[in-house]
Amino acid sequence: MTQMKWYVIHTQHHHERAVSERLRQSGYEVYLPLARVCRQSKRGVREGIAPLFPGHVFVRCHLDMYSHLELITMPGVIRLPEHADGEFLVLSGAELRLLQRLCAVGLPVARAGYPRDGERVQVAQGPLQGVSGVLEQRQPLTLFVPIATLQTSVGVRIDGAQLIPCEVAQETPVSHLSWEV
Repeated sequence: MTQMKWYVIHTQHHHERAVSERLRQSGYEVYLPLARVCRQSKRGVREGIAPLFPGHVFVRCHLDMYSHLELITMPGVIRLPEHADGEFLVLSGAELRLLQRLCAVGLPVARAGYPRDGERVQVAQGPLQGVSGVLEQRQPLTLFVPIATLQTSVGVRIDGAQLIPCEVAQETPVSHLSWEV
């Protein structure tokens, strides 16, 4: 039997949470990355929680003909996106752990374009130690962490004192930095 993988599911607009719950009830392992967002309303700026990737949910399963049929016929599911070669999009374990880590630190995160130009840096201290990405020099400083599977980046505001250039990071002994993401 094939190894279980994290497949990307494309959902109807604003159906991510409902699809996520239906998948859980059907016995699937599901991940829906949520992020703190600020929205302007008539009463002022309101903070809330929203899906980091609108229209996407991640499900871990053995994808055979029967599970594929069950997934695509679930209410709220549009399809399982594919690469140009016909292979379904699979989120790697490293990318999943990175997303979980970015969403768990409690810092505001947002989806951004991919790829980004700028200085490649690595976080040397703090809750995101070992994470690398592209630094945008505007204020506030924002680190853009690429998520290759979705061809997007996740932007997180960060203190510049926590960062080192990637060239320096590669010269630093591994024992001093946490490289796992």
